[in-house]
Amino acid sequence: MQKANETSSRVVVITGAAGGIGKELTRAFLAQDFKVGAMDLREPALKTLSDELQSDRLLTIAMDVTKQQEILDSFRQVIQRLGQPAVLVNVAGTNLVQDSLQMTEADWNRILALNLTGTFFCTQAALPYMLRRSYGRIINLSSLVGRTSFPFMGAYGATKYAVEALSDALRQEVAGFGIKVVIIEPGFTATSIGQAADGHDLAGQEIPDAYAAMVAGGTRYLAAQVAKGIAPEQVAATIVKAAEHPNPRLRYVVPASARPLIALLTALPGSLADKAKQRALRAS
Repeated sequence: MQKANETSSRVVVITGAAGGIGKELTRAFLAQDFKVGAMDLREPALKTLSDELQSDRLLTIAMDVTKQQEILDSFRQVIQRLGQPAVLVNVAGTNLVQDSLQMTEADWNRILALNLTGTFFCTQAALPYMLRRSYGRIINLSSLVGRTSFPFMGAYGATKYAVEALSDALRQEVAGFGIKVVIIEPGFTATSIGQAADGHDLAGQEIPDAYAAMVAGGTRYLAAQVAKGIAPEQVAATIVKAAEHPNPRLRYVVPASARPLIALLTALPGSLADKAKQRALRAS
């Protein structure tokens, strides 16, 4: 970070901090002498996090990112205990893997609320403090699926495409105020986020066997990709790097070796990109 802000800018707020990428990110920021406001809905997991890390620079707060008033109250706690946040990392989210036919209304609303609305509300809460100081970092967790969609990840991909659009617009809005907006685009990551949704009760309607088989095969493929995905620590290290860099890139692909894949799939005509993805699904 810039020398003039070295002391006052080492307060970070992390959402979804109690598990997966968020947990490793909390650990990584503490190792770099940041004060960390770690927010998560899961109170037992927050207690475990606090017990493991045992730092007087760590403040854990139980908070629902879909509740705007809870977010505002949580930021006030951070300011009172740690100081004004200079870095916000929006990690909180979910990926309910499900085909478009069987996704329930509840699951659709939940993934939108956690992945998109929560990111927007938390960003909105952090911005006034950053604008007053003419300094800040807003780092939003997107995904490879925020650039190119895969079967059974339509709802998740829709939220990540939206996070990309939100971040691009915000970056232009705050560029003249010393605030940097960064998008992190991990590939499949070995966390518990990749959960299958329960599926819709279709009131006795029959699903064709071929469709059911396709869904089963696709779900197996995605589960295998998550199981052999990159470590959350790798994503966390990239985020800390972006937070501390005086002029971070607009987007960080993790791992960097995935950049050619993104470039290929986004440059190919849609029909060819679809064939490549379907070939991978059939191979599973």
